[in-house]
Amino acid sequence: MRPTSRDRARPAELAALATACPGLRIERVLRRTGKSLLATGRLDEQPVVVKALLDPDPFWRTKWHHEIGVYRTFAEHPPPVRVPQLIHTDGDQILVLERLGGAPLCTDRYPRQGIGHRDIDLALGALQALSRWEPPADRFAPIFNYPDRIARYHARGYFDDTDSRALDQLLDRCDQAWQLNHGDPLPDNLLLTADGDCALLDWEFTGLFLPGFDLAMLHTLLAAVPGARDRIDALLPKNGHVEPFLVNLAMVLSRELRIHHELPNDSPLRRARLLLIEDAWADARDRIHSAARRS
Repeated sequence: MRPTSRDRARPAELAALATACPGLRIERVLRRTGKSLLATGRLDEQPVVVKALLDPDPFWRTKWHHEIGVYRTFAEHPPPVRVPQLIHTDGDQILVLERLGGAPLCTDRYPRQGIGHRDIDLALGALQALSRWEPPADRFAPIFNYPDRIARYHARGYFDDTDSRALDQLLDRCDQAWQLNHGDPLPDNLLLTADGDCALLDWEFTGLFLPGFDLAMLHTLLAAVPGARDRIDALLPKNGHVEPFLVNLAMVLSRELRIHHELPNDSPLRRARLLLIEDAWADARDRIHSAARRS
């Protein structure tokens, strides 16, 4: 992750981090946005990653506190996947985490270059291991209401009447069988470590979903990577989650369509991605309608 000319942490922000975590020394700011600051440094002599919340918006504060809670859960109940160890938090604005060596699956949200099948399988293996984990029942809750989301996106025109009916039919067959998913498995959040593992990063959106949400995310984001979608599709009959996966695929693709349609018409990201997303949605609709017709 390379800093840009805009990644300028203010001296007061760095001073506040040092006050919140005595012994912390920031060495490099990786990213600073209106929402948060991401940096590397050392706590005493231990290499660490530092995340700090900058945005006072209640939505992001809620997500931030949720992520802190996830890392605390991991400290008490280690998950079956590689995650950064929690080193320090003030419980409010700062997270100091173990710095893991490695490289992300890709730094682009929608990779265009080839990614090796082995690396894809490592990422899928980590996400599936997480989905099989059963943490304490009171630690995670459903992230969104599926019937409400279908209704809202139907009202906004992202689902037509046939889409909405088909999704409702599939949803009725899912029995709300909740499964823990990462919730935001962007390629940049899947760290391929030097020892041949895949570590999962960034836990703001983690919670309970219908089975296969993370797989639906990667199916969408890796659409241009040769073989990626085939490898994901091959997993579905094995775990018996075809119908919930298709519902999740509609949730992910409708959101991606909304996000990219809301970009300015001259946005390079809109031009580069919309055709890919629209093609993926056309394919997903056929699969959803076909599955709904099966008794």
